[in-house]
This record gives sequence, structure tokens and C-alpha cells, in this order.
Amino acid sequence: MNVILEQLLNKHFAGNDVPFHPDLFHELDILLNGAAATLPETGKESPATGTPEELYHILWETLNLLGTEASPMMDGDETLHSIVNAADMLYTGCRNIVAIEQQTLRETVHLKTIQGVAKAGSWDVPATYDLSAVQNYWSDELFHLLGIDPSANKITYEQYIALVHPEDRGFMMEEVSRAYTETGRYDTEYRIIRGGDIAHPRTVREIAEVIKDEVTGEPLSLIGVTMDITDIKQAEKAIVEANAELRTLFNNMNEVFFSVNVEQDRTLQISPACERLYGYAPEMFMKDPYLWFSLIIDEDKKKAHESNLQLSQGEDTQVEYRIRHRNGQIKWLSVRMRPTLNVSGKLIRIDGISSDITERKEAELALTNSELKLRSLLENSNDAIVIINEHLDYTFATESIGRIIGYATEEFVGTSMLNYIHEEDQGFIAHSLFSLNAKPREPLPFEVRFRAKDGHWVWLEGVATNYMNEAVINGHIVNFRDVTDEIAYRKELEDANDKLKKTNTELDRFVYSVSHDLRAPLASILGLIEFTESETDDEDIKQNLSMMKDSIRKLDIFILDILDYSRNARLEVKRTPISFSSLLTDIRNSLKFISTGNSNVEIRINIEEDGTFCSDRSRIIIILNNLVSNAVRYADPAKPASYVEVTVVARADGALISVKDNGIGIHKDYHQYIFNMFYRVSEKSKGSGLGLYLVKETVEKLNGDIQFTSTPGVGTEFKIYIPNP
Repeated sequence: MNVILEQLLNKHFAGNDVPFHPDLFHELDILLNGAAATLPETGKESPATGTPEELYHILWETLNLLGTEASPMMDGDETLHSIVNAADMLYTGCRNIVAIEQQTLRETVHLKTIQGVAKAGSWDVPATYDLSAVQNYWSDELFHLLGIDPSANKITYEQYIALVHPEDRGFMMEEVSRAYTETGRYDTEYRIIRGGDIAHPRTVREIAEVIKDEVTGEPLSLIGVTMDITDIKQAEKAIVEANAELRTLFNNMNEVFFSVNVEQDRTLQISPACERLYGYAPEMFMKDPYLWFSLIIDEDKKKAHESNLQLSQGEDTQVEYRIRHRNGQIKWLSVRMRPTLNVSGKLIRIDGISSDITERKEAELALTNSELKLRSLLENSNDAIVIINEHLDYTFATESIGRIIGYATEEFVGTSMLNYIHEEDQGFIAHSLFSLNAKPREPLPFEVRFRAKDGHWVWLEGVATNYMNEAVINGHIVNFRDVTDEIAYRKELEDANDKLKKTNTELDRFVYSVSHDLRAPLASILGLIEFTESETDDEDIKQNLSMMKDSIRKLDIFILDILDYSRNARLEVKRTPISFSSLLTDIRNSLKFISTGNSNVEIRINIEEDGTFCSDRSRIIIILNNLVSNAVRYADPAKPASYVEVTVVARADGALISVKDNGIGIHKDYHQYIFNMFYRVSEKSKGSGLGLYLVKETVEKLNGDIQFTSTPGVGTEFKIYIPNP
């Protein structure tokens, strides 16, 4: 029997009601071999080695020949009629094959495009113990990811494993083995070596699933996708390093750095130096935003009020006042602040630095008592004090001037101040002198560059006060210190902060752009799958297409979670009146279409609201949708009556939200991790690992609070409080 012909007939006519003669296969074989012998002028190959199309042509030519000549091999008209019918159905089957191949080609083009954009290659490895000989499927994008030309190379799974970094190969193979024996799938990250360059490996994320025989349960193949995440990992590493450097600088400065949200009366951050300066840890200032003001000596609180007025007008300020340290000590502080106004000119944020100037102030105050006492104090201070007359010549200088700029007192006194000031700071000096003359005895802070004796420039920070009307002094008293290192640290801090903001902005835009760009092709793929479902009756194909749809929907949900996270991080809070009844009705309706298999979960809603609660509608939807959908997804199948109960009490002062279910619950060992980004209790978890993290981030964005309790086998309850602004 002709092998190819038999395969064709079995493939296309098995199970069809075709009037075959009992010896039809044998006679067709004889006819085709006879046709090759009786039609030498065609020049065709033997049917045993020809293509299916060539066999169809030979069959038709043979039938045409038999239609005009008698053949001793024919067993009457009935056989000839059967052969004609068979050939006609073979021709129709061929056309169907071509149509299916064309559709498959179009889908392949789409898949290649998507893989190229996402830097993700797919593969299919049959389950076998001989990895060196098995024939695998590798997409072109996977070859590109591995740095291999797909047109010139064929690799086995064993060769692919050899490309995994030696340090990662062991745990990667453990993941594969565990997938075959236990979990059925894995999601892991490891490094691969491209072109033998082990010093610069690429980092990939690989997700795979074991396909099993439906009857025997035996593994048939391992199908997966491998994505290049090297750039993402490098960006994450850069952010972590920048944060670490910034935090080190922040934690080790002597000055207290702080940021305050004026709209919410909330301390955003304060450096650890506050404990040395005030005697209170950062947590105390976070808890009580007015603690700093309560520590100011009553006589000096007016200065703080005046400074706040300047800030509200958008002016940078520097104010000096006394505080009472926690240990009872009185300290002088110099506080420099910079305001941030919104587009309507309203003060929304204050950033500032508090410095301990107790020694300097004590020196200034001692000067009014006696010159001797003043000199005694100043010579032991790290600050230098000079007196400048009306001609801008130095008439007095403390010995400490030598430690700061290298000049001895005798060679410094009598020279002009203008000989030492950096030319770029000359304008500032002129303006400062004008201010000093206009406001006698009022301290004027400054920062200028001063040329030291060895020629290098030193940053000096200090205060100048006009005492021209004092007969004993007859000049401007200026006390200052060397802040060159502090200025450099501050510049580094500002640069690091700017870089961090830029990196965060770029990363946020990248996530937002990629998420949007991925959703469109996913929708196209989903449409193609649904079209293919409608065009086939093959249950195996439909089942595979259904699994593909589930995977695409999961990916789409993951992308939507990323978009929600990006929006929550970027967008300002927009407060409008909230109707929880309307929101929960929409959410309950939308959950009817989620593919969880838990459609029998009862959603109970209890709402008490008077219409006075206002908040950000989109963020409230994120919170409720994630909590309710989680309760539905993780319902306990062993319980006859699964439910999730949402209770809301919304008033003018805020809203209390409770989401309670009788699902499978969460073990206490995992409670501390469930709000972490991408955390899933197990590989079998159905979500992306972003849901609860996004809920917590959103609640904090609304200045709310979230708590939960959960017991395995009993259920879970989340309680959220969101204040009304």
C-alpha cells in the first residue's frame, strides 16, 4: 500500500460515509503506481515520494485515463464511481487544508509581532527523558533573545539549558522538575548567557505550564514563554542604589531636614537628627504635626507666625528662635524654609532645614555684655566673628578666622571685604548691605563664597547685623562658619533627588505606555481566538483556545492592575460626592463575567449613607473592586453557601467600609506579607499579586487606614476607614 496515500485517505475519510469498495485502498495504490508507469510523458516522481498535491494530480490523471480506456484492474463501474468520489473528496480536503494553513499563517504573523514588541519568546518541549534528541518548537523571538540566528540553527532543550547561567541552572531545573511532579507550572527568573559572554548575562522571566494527557494524566509537553527583563532589573537596581545613597546622606546630616503637607497638616518626612536637636524621635513628629511649634519658647512664637505668613506668600524664609529641648535645655535654631504653592497660589507644602545655632547665638548675645566675655567665648567657637566698618574694611576679627580661611588676625584686619568675595556673589553683597542699612539690628542671613589664603574658595554661612549706631562697635557684626562640605552635601542631595524624581517619572511613563500598548494586541488576539472558536467543532481545539483566552484575560487583568497602580501614583486626588450604592451595584454586575468558577457566591450589600461623604471615585472603585473580586475568587468550594458581605457607613466625617467573606481564609504566617507588591501565597494563587498592594497604596493615598483579620477555613474581613476632607 502507498504509505502517503494511505495516510491521506485515513486522515480525510475516517468516519465519513463514503461508498468505498472493500478493496479500494489496494486498487487506488495499484492505479497510482500504474499511472506513473503508463504516463511517462508527465515526468512525475514515484507517488511514494511525491507531495500530496502531486498525488492528487496523478489520481485525477489516472481517473481521466480510466475514463477513456478499459483497465483490467477495474472491478466494474461501482469501483470506478467510488474512486471518483474519493478523489473528489481528496481535492476538497486539500482546499480545506490550504485555507486552514492560511489562517494559521495570519495568526503566526500576529504572534511574532507581539513577541517582538514584548521581547518575549515562546517554546514547546515534549515530555521526554532524552533532552539531547527531542524535537522542540522555539519561536523566532526566543532565538533573538538567546542571540541565535533562527534560520541557521536548531537547538535542543539540552542545548538551551546550557545557555542558562551556571549559578542559576540548578534552581531553574528544580522549578521545571517541580512543575512536572507537583505544581503543573512555574514562574521564575534566571540569567542566560548570550554569545558566550558570561560577564554580561541577560535576566529573563520564564512562565511555563505542563500539558497533560486528559485520560492518563501523563505529561505530554512543557509550554512556556521567556521574557527579557534585563532593562527593568537594571532600572530597579539603579533606583534602589539612589535611594540608599540618598537615605545615607539624609540620616547622617547634622541639620534636620523636613517636609510638611500643609493641606493635610501632616509631616511627610523628617531626618533622624531631630532626636539630637529636639529630643524627640521622627515618629513623634509624624504623630503630632504641631510638636515643633509647641517646643518654641512663647516669646519667640511670633517669629514663627511671621515666617508662616511669608511662606503663604511664596517667599523663602529664614527664622531664628529658641526651643526647649526634651531634656529642658534651651536651644537656638535657625530654620530655612522654601514654600510650594499650587496653581491657584495656595500654600500646599513646606520644605526646610533646621540648624542648631545655640553656640553662635550665645556668642552674639554675650557680645552685648562685655568685649572680654565676648572674645573669650568666640575664640573657642567654631564660628568666626568680624566687624566691618562703613568703608567695608575689617576692623575686628576673632582668632578662629585662621581655622576657616587661613589668615592670621593681624594680616586680615585692615583689608577690604571686597578682596575676598567671589565675583558672582558681589551683587548679593551689595543687596545685603542695602538691607542692613534699611533695617538696623535685624540679623541678615547669608551664604557666600570666600577666597581662602591658599587661593581656594570656601562657602561661608552666617548672619550680619547692623550696629553702626552703637558707638563701641560702629560697624556690621558678621559671624559665620565654613559650610563648604554642607553645601556640597546639599547639592548632592538635590541632584540625587532630581535624578530620583526623573527616574521615577520615566519608570512610571514606561509602565503606563507599555501597559497601554500591550492591551491592544491582546484584544486582537482574543478576537482571533473567538473567531477561530466559531469556525471549528473540534473539542480539543476549543479547549486549547479556551485556555488561551483565560491566559489572555489574566494578563489583561494584570495590565489593568499596573495601570491602576500607575494612575494612583501619578494623579492627584479628585474629591467628589460618592454614592456607594451605585458603585457596588456596578461592581456586582461586572463580577458576573469574571472567570473564576465561583459564580454562586452571594454578594450581600449593606449601606448607610447620607450623601455627604466625598472622596476620589476612581480610587474607591479600585479598593472595592479588588476586595470583592478577591473574596469571590477565593471562595471555599467546600461550603454550601459562599458569600461576601460589604457593609458601608458613610457620613460627613468619613466612611467605614467592611468586606467580609466565608472563603478559604489566609494563614497567619502570611498576614505580614499580603500587602507586598506581587506577593502571592502560593504559585496556585489566581491573582497577579498586585491587588492588595494596590488597595493599601490607594487607602494611604486617601489618608485612610486598613486592617484585616483572617482565619483559614473561616473567612476574611477587611476594615477600611477613609476620612472626609
